[in-house]
Amino acid sequence: MNKFSIVMYHYVRPIRGSRHPRIKGLELEGFKRQLDFLSEKYTLITAEQLISYASGSGDLPSNACYLTFDDGYKDHIEFVLPELLTRGIQGSFFAPVDAVENREMLDVNAIHFILSSSVDSSGLFSELNNACKDAGYTDSDLMDFKKKWAVKARYDGAEVAYLKSMLQHALPKEVRKEIISKLFKKYVGAHQADFADELYMSLSDVKGLVDSGMYVGSHGCKHLWLGKVDKSVQALEISNSLKFLEKIGSPTEDWIMCYPYGSYNVDTLDLLVANHCAVGLTTNVDFASLERSKFLELSRFDTNDFPQ
Repeated sequence: MNKFSIVMYHYVRPIRGSRHPRIKGLELEGFKRQLDFLSEKYTLITAEQLISYASGSGDLPSNACYLTFDDGYKDHIEFVLPELLTRGIQGSFFAPVDAVENREMLDVNAIHFILSSSVDSSGLFSELNNACKDAGYTDSDLMDFKKKWAVKARYDGAEVAYLKSMLQHALPKEVRKEIISKLFKKYVGAHQADFADELYMSLSDVKGLVDSGMYVGSHGCKHLWLGKVDKSVQALEISNSLKFLEKIGSPTEDWIMCYPYGSYNVDTLDLLVANHCAVGLTTNVDFASLERSKFLELSRFDTNDFPQ
């Protein structure tokens, strides 16, 4: 079989008793059961095995499965790492530099917690459109936005997909930041900087992952949609993330890139080749190809695609 499985994780936490039970995360007990299932059905491989195969110097088992954890959440230190260590499993972790070093709330996470703290997505939809009008957009502009971005996604209805798209990339950065700030304060009731301290790993946490035998790769610096920004911006993102990897003791030759939002383009691929990247992880839902020419565009399954 010319393919293998990669599993993508984000939030992993005990949902019961959580301050944010409506966050779409994997319940900790479900994670444990899933590790049981994956360990029985597959051969769980390390990042080093994957990189070795990508470079042509090693092989992978026929039933290989690779575990990846995105966005640098404190969940991964508190709940994921102990389970992996107990079972002798290596995980690969991908944390944006700004979230870890500068304690900056990522837009994607601010939006998650705004949505989880509101019981009325239609009300949020109206609030967003009103804020856009305050920023100078017309009803015609909003109709165009709605046609383009209010499209049902795999896990989101049309209104939620619209909210995410508008606040992640469709609106200009300054407008997005202002709207997110207002909505976060209103619905979550916390300062983003304080919330980021609670949500993300610290620098010592990330170094601890490396010291524990886990793999830490690049997830960019500012968690940008790389496929939507200029090549010079992409180059800076990659350069800064490699400096971060060097600081924490993670390899910067034959390394792994995990694209924020799964976004990349031909410029991204050119830059990764120039910077000696071995593997690139997308958010395309499928088996990952074992063709080495495809190793900068590997597909991944979501945790929800496997029993929990």
